Amino acid sequence: MSAPHSIGVVLPTLNCAGLLPGHIESMQAWLDLVSEIIAVDSHSNDGTVELIREKLKNPEVRVHRVPRGLYQSWNFGLGQLRTKFAYISTVGDSITREGLLHLLALAERLACDVVISKPHLVDNDGRQLADMAWPIDDIINTLQLRQPARLEGMKLFLFTLLNVTGAILGSSASNLYRTDCLKRHPFPTDFGTSGDGAWGIANVFDYSLCVTPERFSTFRFHPKSYSLSDYAVADLNWRFFELARDTLARRCAVDAELRVAAARWRSDEFLQLVLEHLEWHHRLEAERRRKAPWIFNSAAWRARIMRGRFGRLMQERKRAVMESLRLE
Repeated sequence: MSAPHSIGVVLPTLNCAGLLPGHIESMQAWLDLVSEIIAVDSHSNDGTVELIREKLKNPEVRVHRVPRGLYQSWNFGLGQLRTKFAYISTVGDSITREGLLHLLALAERLACDVVISKPHLVDNDGRQLADMAWPIDDIINTLQLRQPARLEGMKLFLFTLLNVTGAILGSSASNLYRTDCLKRHPFPTDFGTSGDGAWGIANVFDYSLCVTPERFSTFRFHPKSYSLSDYAVADLNWRFFELARDTLARRCAVDAELRVAAARWRSDEFLQLVLEHLEWHHRLEAERRRKAPWIFNSAAWRARIMRGRFGRLMQERKRAVMESLRLE
């Protein structure tokens, strides 16, 4: 395994002085494992930068001030790293020392570009919240994972497509990335606050993913220091679907082996099932937004039934495809 100091950290900040002291305190458990920290501040005016310089003690802390832009700041910070692996330490979220070492060991042993894990969910005061289903749960449950597993190619595309409205990467503060991979393929900046999700779709055939069922990090739901309206994206789910469809088409056009594999599991039919499921989900959400209670709305019930039908068809097709991939 590489020395622990092959990890570099990107710390993006924007007016987070209230959360920053506690965040830096949580970092103390693993600071000795990293060789450099790139703090990328988007011109905070609440003392954030001063707190970083005062409290973050590491020989290789470099602070950069850049124009505002969520994934623009991430990409800038990643571009400054000289380490083999990158950890994105988003303020408010945390990871244990053992967890970071676990991610590093898997990245090396399984030669993966990205290692993902699921965090525990907490509120702004640190109280644990009820669990919710994330795309990583679909992978773990479908493959019945008890140990970490590596995914790439068509198998990774399958899970990405089935979870196209989510983000296969989950929370980046629970993951470890190969730095060169993110330098070659920066996070998209035109998908609002869902650049992680878009990255996983757009680069699905260009990276390898390791999934670990272990959990050792937290994801904090807290008020943002930026306006969500500034990052609003119209028809985001449709854009994700189109990105997945177009990514597959472009790669099949130049990769004969992938083209054969896509034809074998009838990718066009699979895409159509996902599209139908999305359309009925969209109809259901539209009916639920009406003033009258949706439970008395026959159109809402029909949309709910049809969404469930296509959801079941997707799962049936997934099981068949997974079985065919297992036998290859």
